[in-house]
Amino acid sequence: MDVDEIDVLRTAFGAGELPSEAAEQRARAALHQRMSSKEQRVTSRPIYRRRQFALTAGIAVAAAAAVVAGVAVVATRGEDRPPAPKAESLPSAPGKGVLPYLRPASAAEYLENAAWTAERRPWKDPRPEQFMYIETLQLRNKPAYEREHPNEAIRPDRSENRKVQEWWSVDGKTRASYENGKLVVHKVGQGEYWTRVEWSTITAMTSPEKVPDAVRGPGSLGVDLDAFVGQYVVPPNVQAAIFRHLAQSPGMTLNPDAVNIDGRPAVGLGRILEGYLSQELLFDKETYQFIGERLVAIKDHVTHGDDGDLVSHRGDVYRQAIYAKLIIVDKPGDTQ
Repeated sequence: MDVDEIDVLRTAFGAGELPSEAAEQRARAALHQRMSSKEQRVTSRPIYRRRQFALTAGIAVAAAAAVVAGVAVVATRGEDRPPAPKAESLPSAPGKGVLPYLRPASAAEYLENAAWTAERRPWKDPRPEQFMYIETLQLRNKPAYEREHPNEAIRPDRSENRKVQEWWSVDGKTRASYENGKLVVHKVGQGEYWTRVEWSTITAMTSPEKVPDAVRGPGSLGVDLDAFVGQYVVPPNVQAAIFRHLAQSPGMTLNPDAVNIDGRPAVGLGRILEGYLSQELLFDKETYQFIGERLVAIKDHVTHGDDGDLVSHRGDVYRQAIYAKLIIVDKPGDTQ
């Protein structure tokens, strides 16, 4: 049984007004947090109420949130300013050429540098029985508070660092994670259900033009590309194609002041949702390597609902995941 996130939303919301994109992203952040918690099984259950709607989903992904000080998001498209000078002599990888842009000045130029970097990763095609190992470093509200307030931003006085480890089989039928300190393996259909994008669909995304069709192809689901590269371990050419597709997407923004939670300088690239939420991918400022993602409020905002108001303050972060490892391994429990 496959559970399509969009079909689940339609079932939950019925024929009435659909939630806004920003509401969906805030709900998704809360869902991700719950599903990566040790106490949470992968099930379909309501976790968010807003405007008389209950959001449910059956897709498990790793995500988190962190507290950062100061947010400066600048809309910068390549056509809005003269292009940054091309790199002529910047050796980013010895023997492997130079970066496309020496001083990128727009989201599109940063993403092109990120695509160039991704293409140079070593890679060996996995076997169907192998696993995608995804290890994230997360700053989260403490479990008790998070369970009671799943939709709130991270609070400095109630947060903690967590390492979250997940294993997903390449064929999408098995997942594993630590529960109460013990590695537990689950099979789809054995009391739990989820949908994973098929490997043949992933490997079909070999160019920016093929990305949207492949993601929505047979055996797939509606996928949020801004989060996709952190939910799957994909071939270098596929990751590069996704970055180039995002570079061509309207509304991409550059946040040059994003700061990683381990202190490394990072740049945030993403889109603004309803004027107050920035959904960003995080890249290392020096190497342009993909290192994480986050959802952060860039201005104060109040959303009114029948079950109460949701208040966002500028700088509130609802999700941030730093990807320590995205690799292929032989079996659950392997980390190398």
